[in-house]
Amino acid sequence: MSDEAPRKDLLQEPVAPELFVLRDKKGPILYAPLGRLMARANEPAISAALAYARDHTAYDAMSADEQTVVRAFNERGFFASRALPQHERTFRPTQVTLFPTNNCNLRCTYCYAFGGEGGGNGEPLTTMSLQCAQRAVDLIAKNARERRDEGDGTRNFLVSIHGNGEPFCAYDLIQEIVWYAQDVAEELGIPAVFNAATNGVLTEEQLDFVVANFNSVNVSFDGLPAFQDENRPTAGGKGSFAATDRTMRRLGEAGVGFGIRTTVTAAMVDSMPAIVEFVAQHYPGLEQLHFEPVWECGRCKTSSNVMPDSATFVKRYLESLAVAQEHKLRLVFSGARQDILSDTFCKVSSGSFTVTPTGDLTACYEVSYASDPRSKRFFFGRFDPERNEFVFDDAKLEALSTLNVHNIRYCDDCFCRWHCAGDCAAKVLDGIELEEHHGSVRCEISRALTLNQIQRKLDWKPQAEGSTQDGE
Repeated sequence: MSDEAPRKDLLQEPVAPELFVLRDKKGPILYAPLGRLMARANEPAISAALAYARDHTAYDAMSADEQTVVRAFNERGFFASRALPQHERTFRPTQVTLFPTNNCNLRCTYCYAFGGEGGGNGEPLTTMSLQCAQRAVDLIAKNARERRDEGDGTRNFLVSIHGNGEPFCAYDLIQEIVWYAQDVAEELGIPAVFNAATNGVLTEEQLDFVVANFNSVNVSFDGLPAFQDENRPTAGGKGSFAATDRTMRRLGEAGVGFGIRTTVTAAMVDSMPAIVEFVAQHYPGLEQLHFEPVWECGRCKTSSNVMPDSATFVKRYLESLAVAQEHKLRLVFSGARQDILSDTFCKVSSGSFTVTPTGDLTACYEVSYASDPRSKRFFFGRFDPERNEFVFDDAKLEALSTLNVHNIRYCDDCFCRWHCAGDCAAKVLDGIELEEHHGSVRCEISRALTLNQIQRKLDWKPQAEGSTQDGE
């Protein structure tokens, strides 16, 4: 499949203000992303709107019918000037993502970080120092209190437990982090919030601790028992379904909000609707199911896992969405988010504060080893134990702030520009500069699913009480 995603069937060149013409089987759609405005219209109406948008003086030469159309679009705000999204440039984080360890009790066949094996680069298995974790908590808590007192809407500070391994392999450290953050929250008078990402292979004691202390949990789970056991075996080669299943049932019973993140391989793609049905029936406490096509990196390069064909992924995703709607389950893909207006896909250019087990600071979860060539772009400091503080590279932070869609020329004529915001920088900018960004197969998926979100809003009809229109 071509690395450059085709677009002729979806859009034309934009005009100022940003207007796009999308097309489906029902005909053209006029779309103004910054206003989230959309309308179906016939070709003459679309032509009149574009002509007026390019040059308002064209209105005087239009027919009466064309002028009526232009006035109608204008009244709805299609021609209004709007400010472009701009991310916050000041690095003053109120949340931190801590990677307690790169050790792992699983050996997932597609793991981007070679969890449990030093990132595939021979780096040692490492556990973060408690000193480093505590200083990270101090920093964000202080920022949060100051920002709250300044009236910027900050209400708490967030400690997120993640990892390039399974974080709960460093369970003793996690306990200390949570207890310390709770003490800091009480001392400063601002609440602490905790969330975690986990593979779900936890002991009963660990589950008790999660239920008692964490506000939300995201579980990596491949949707069906056979896929889970095959793709996500334990370090000893056994299946992991039974343990992960127990964890999700317990979270649901305890009322802890949790989501599932399913990595979809080519071998799994046709089973996506069945996965939705399975998780909806087995885990009634589930709040969100996240489908993400596998990205061929890490262990994926040494296993049989390959990325599914983009057209097939889109087809099965839309089938899955219909199943999710029946169960009132939220289904998401990271690049399809028509309700969001942003110039950044994630916080990589707007203050991401992630600490690796070695105390390095990275702007991206997927770049967590100094031996990763991408670390030259995404690492922006480290913890200095002698000074007992974090040392930041201001030049790196400034460079990271430029990784946004304003600076990606390839995206200028895409109607998803302010929604996917250029997509994941670690994936699409791997080894290249911004000006070399020419899209990826993920662009095909994002455009197709974002177009579908627009179509469903246009075709929405009031439902009977108690029913749901949209699974997203």
